[in-house]
Amino acid sequence: MQNSVLGDLIGKKTKGLEFLIENEQYFSNHNFGDIPEYMLSQIECFENCSLLNAVWSTHTSCKNIIDDAEDFIFCIFTQPPFLLADAFSSKIESGINLKILFGKNSDIPDCNDLVDKLQLDKPKLDTGFEKRMCSYVAANVILSDSGACLMLPDNKDMTDIIMGIKGNDKPFLDWCNSFFEYKWNAGEQFARLR
Repeated sequence: MQNSVLGDLIGKKTKGLEFLIENEQYFSNHNFGDIPEYMLSQIECFENCSLLNAVWSTHTSCKNIIDDAEDFIFCIFTQPPFLLADAFSSKIESGINLKILFGKNSDIPDCNDLVDKLQLDKPKLDTGFEKRMCSYVAANVILSDSGACLMLPDNKDMTDIIMGIKGNDKPFLDWCNSFFEYKWNAGEQFARLR
């Protein structure tokens, strides 16, 4: 028996909704922040994702996304993750393309390991590293060719950097890349943080 187009579409959407239902408590306390509405209709990309309850306590999951990158690393941050400074720095040295986007609302200290190692406070631009600033950031993402982690804001619009959604499947990586490009294209290059 041949499946109908409608049946296939409903089946795909249902699999993404199952992830939302399985993690109902998380999604009842979080929102999609600055993710554009048209992307929310692509919820099926969450099908094989997992919810991380401690993104930074061991930072293993996010560090693996960076360590296993072979081509690129794209990130959106409300605050620089100093725990990943060494990983980012070594990837730039090995020739991996790194792009980091901050928002004007981002909490960027004058000095931490990430600011220092990537020289975010200097006008110097490395060929493998690009940085931009957009008007506002709520959802954070760490994306590479090996995986992605999405950190959503809570219902008080504070980005939850403790919990996150991790995935390695192509649909989720494509979705995170689309979100990154949407925000990146709205940003502007900057020479110095301040």
